[in-house]
Amino acid sequence: MRPAVTNAAPASPAGEVRVNLTMPITRFGFGPFSVDPVEQLIGAKLADLLESLMTGPVYRRPSAAGPAVEVYPLALPDGEGATVPLGQFGEIGFAAERGLLVLTVPWGMASWLRQKFGDALVRGPQEGLSLDGTARVATAWVRLRPGMRASFALGALGEVGVEAAR
Repeated sequence: MRPAVTNAAPASPAGEVRVNLTMPITRFGFGPFSVDPVEQLIGAKLADLLESLMTGPVYRRPSAAGPAVEVYPLALPDGEGATVPLGQFGEIGFAAERGLLVLTVPWGMASWLRQKFGDALVRGPQEGLSLDGTARVATAWVRLRPGMRASFALGALGEVGVEAAR
């Protein structure tokens, strides 16, 4: 007899956090020309910057707000993450720390973190400074549960968000 074959997910390294990052589709074009303001801001395609953390290809799906978003499936090893500077507004960042998702947002969004994550917050929001030291930011440590998601609506652009990967 052959044993039954199961499609079990491979074991995750200790401290790894699996999330889907959702971002609005910001590329627009005029005839043969196209531009992506986010790509211009960060100096490269987001998929290229996140490539080493990605567990699969980028795909598109409708957002909760309606417009399509791009989904980046990520596995964040303990201590790894990314931050996007927002100048005078601070920064947006995510990382893994001992199995927790660490989110950094502009200080004005600290209440949003509390509202969206509630009792899943292990610590924070904690006030700090952006990496360049010029703006206040809020950092929170979140224990993700299956199906958990939080997004910030951007109107006609869609949303930016994170969700626990399955």
